Amino acid sequence: MALQSFRHILVLVDGTESSLKAAECAVQLARAFKAPLTAVSIVDTATLSHLLTSRIMVAAEVAEYERELEGSSRRHLAYVADLARENGVKAQTVLLKGAVHSAVLAEQKSCGADLIVIGAFRWTLCHRDVSARERQHILDEAPCPVLVIR
Repeated sequence: MALQSFRHILVLVDGTESSLKAAECAVQLARAFKAPLTAVSIVDTATLSHLLTSRIMVAAEVAEYERELEGSSRRHLAYVADLARENGVKAQTVLLKGAVHSAVLAEQKSCGADLIVIGAFRWTLCHRDVSARERQHILDEAPCPVLVIR
């Protein structure tokens, strides 16, 4: 069986150790396949909205937390852009807001990625961990291969 070649790679970067390892792997894969890379980070406004409507946080806290998440996401994307540049990989970064899995799948469709790379998670935590649940949704719904990096 021949090794599949990928034409465009998308990586989800959320700041976790596993997502940063996924970004490093995605850059190396993009380099090997001479494929462009799209690094995506999502500010999970769906969860923030839930925290607000459940009265776990007040509007001012949600707004401040959203700004902090956006700043953090920009730093993670800058890290991936630098890594790609150092490795001669053509890359774009995209900061989105919304539900993570929906945003990732919409961006995958938009950029035409034929491989999604995500950091590992414990599927046993999907019932109580929002990040794990969102990654599981990506695995369940992606129309292309998803590579999970430990």
